[in-house]
Amino acid sequence: MKLFRAQRNLYIAGFSLLLSFLLRRLVTLISQQATLLASNEAFKKQAESASEAAKKYMEENDQLKKGAAEDGDKLDIGNTEMKLEENKSLKNDLRKLKDELASTKKKLEKAENEALAMQKQSEGLTKEYDRLLEEHAKLQASVRGPSVKKEE
Repeated sequence: MKLFRAQRNLYIAGFSLLLSFLLRRLVTLISQQATLLASNEAFKKQAESASEAAKKYMEENDQLKKGAAEDGDKLDIGNTEMKLEENKSLKNDLRKLKDELASTKKKLEKAENEALAMQKQSEGLTKEYDRLLEEHAKLQASVRGPSVKKEE
């Protein structure tokens, strides 16, 4: 009798283990299916909204093309006058900017020349200062030199 109960318990334990694995796998498959369905719905909605937006933009584009074709003849006369006025104002602006550029170039060249002249003057003054410093040192040496020799 003990062997029968032990064998029965072994089978029950094995069967319950098998059922637990099956239930676990079933739960994971169901949860994956649910997430796939949710993402599928989201993608469908996104695709539908994108297609609706594309249709709307295509219709707007067609309407604008039709409107431009109808208004194109009327606007050509008015646009040429406006374009001529705008062209004149842009030419005036260009002329002013060219004049300003030329004056700025002249000022820059003048400033560069002044800087170069000041640099040359600075170099000349430095050389003269060094020469005077050497001359002063020689005079100092000549003044101190004979007095040192007399003391010896």
